[in-house]
Amino acid sequence: MKNKRILISLISVTFLLLAASIVLSILRDDDPYRYFTGMGSSFDLSPNEEHYVFSYFVDGKEDIYRSTSEGTDVEKLTESASENLHSPRYSNDGKKILYLAENAEGINSLIVASQNGKEQEILTNATTHVSEAVFSNTGEEIYFFGTAAEDFKKAEGETTEGFDLFVVDIVSKEIKQLTNQDHFTMNYLSVSPDGKEIYYSLFDGNREVVTAFSLEDGSEKEAPGSTLLPDDTYSFRYSPDGKRIAYTSISKESLDSSLFKYELFLLDLENGQSKRLTNLHSSVVSPEFFKDQTQIAFLENANWPQDPAEHTLKVIDLETEKIQSIELELPHEGSSHLLSKSIDIFANGSTVAILYVILLGLISTYLSFYHSRRRYYPSIASVLLTVLVFISSFIVAMVVDPWYGIALGMLAAALFGCTLIVVGYTFALTFFLKRRNT
Repeated sequence: MKNKRILISLISVTFLLLAASIVLSILRDDDPYRYFTGMGSSFDLSPNEEHYVFSYFVDGKEDIYRSTSEGTDVEKLTESASENLHSPRYSNDGKKILYLAENAEGINSLIVASQNGKEQEILTNATTHVSEAVFSNTGEEIYFFGTAAEDFKKAEGETTEGFDLFVVDIVSKEIKQLTNQDHFTMNYLSVSPDGKEIYYSLFDGNREVVTAFSLEDGSEKEAPGSTLLPDDTYSFRYSPDGKRIAYTSISKESLDSSLFKYELFLLDLENGQSKRLTNLHSSVVSPEFFKDQTQIAFLENANWPQDPAEHTLKVIDLETEKIQSIELELPHEGSSHLLSKSIDIFANGSTVAILYVILLGLISTYLSFYHSRRRYYPSIASVLLTVLVFISSFIVAMVVDPWYGIALGMLAAALFGCTLIVVGYTFALTFFLKRRNT
């Protein structure tokens, strides 16, 4: 009788723990950056090459910082209680910076400020989502990629609207749309050295195409050297004289592996030859030429492909090919978040799966001892639940959203694995009890 009460108590406690774990898993913030302290994914070098401006997270909050080119004298330029600030860029005269402000819904607004972060002005509102922005060569205008915020928030397949190129006058704040192509993606925005073209990357269904938009006639065409670049070209930047392109691409040795690695390359447009610059076996992004074109600054994500990304700022000398890490004197994490992290450990898929298996195992044990003919009822119920979720995944994918359908399919696979464990346990327990009674 005592053992029966103990089993019932264990079943009740496990059920409550499972219910609490499921509820917390649904309600908790699944953002991998929520406690993160470290460098963001964007930076820029000042025109006089004396400062870096970059985004940095402290306890999950991202703001704009500035340091010397040696990484010293770090100062915080911006502060926002409700938005994450990122993607800073300098104007050509170095007197202004721009950056993007991401609200709780993931919509970026464009902001311009003085070089020290003061005199901030909002140039776009929450009806437009801005993905990238850059100053014109004169500094009087800003070019940006934008799409309607309501379309950006829709799931893939729910809208035919896409990204286009815009320009905004800093003084009048008048916005003009330059393209009307509704591109699925537009990336790596920059201005040509002569200021007559805007460069960016478009995906044509097979490869990334480095594209040039003419400010004179409004046409889109392949940019200079585009045909010389590999199909998997990313994060490119033209040199100040326009004769070379620094870009990242998949390393040859990682093509045959399950995880692609992205290295830094340099294309000479005069002879058409590309040269590999790094062998970091990670992910390199955001190359930036120095004015004398003998050095390139870039970010390395040493944590690739995990989140949060752990970026470090590096500089490569093109003559010696030596790489120097810029050790930024940055703030450290302000809080341990011990309670929140403990809740996260409890409220995750692995914990839910373990508690689910334990609960069904305990029920199967109880039934094996006191209602032996029903010992497989928990396993049967789990099989039925798995089948129901699996069928629902197809219905949801067709009617609601393909991604939700995929998520339900993954849940069905996890339930199937848990069910196999419970069936195996129940079978082993039944065998043990029969041997004990003989």
